[in-house]
Amino acid sequence: MPDAPGDDYVDHPIRSYVRTGGRARPTHRLTPATLLIGHASPSATSVGRQEREVLSHCLGVISLAEMAVHLGQPVSVLAVIASDMIDAGLIGVRPDSDTTAGPSRETLQKVLHALNHL
Repeated sequence: MPDAPGDDYVDHPIRSYVRTGGRARPTHRLTPATLLIGHASPSATSVGRQEREVLSHCLGVISLAEMAVHLGQPVSVLAVIASDMIDAGLIGVRPDSDTTAGPSRETLQKVLHALNHL
């Protein structure tokens, strides 16, 4: 059955688990909003193709979610790859990108109250 017009699904010939070596969990806690910074040149010869692709987009500061869109990969796959690259010292995480705290309970209650009154 042919794809419907506007269908954005693209099947990748290489499965995600192959790209991550079968691993599903990164060694670092990375969220889609985590900001990545490149420490190495995109032309580094000691890295593979997927690492060079990540480095070419890390010339400035980029979020993990933006990187996933640019490379057409799931965020979960790039979290594993980026985590390995952090361990290797190729990229870093911007210190002020810690999003683990989240909004306060008061803020969430105000949002819920506003949504209930829509």
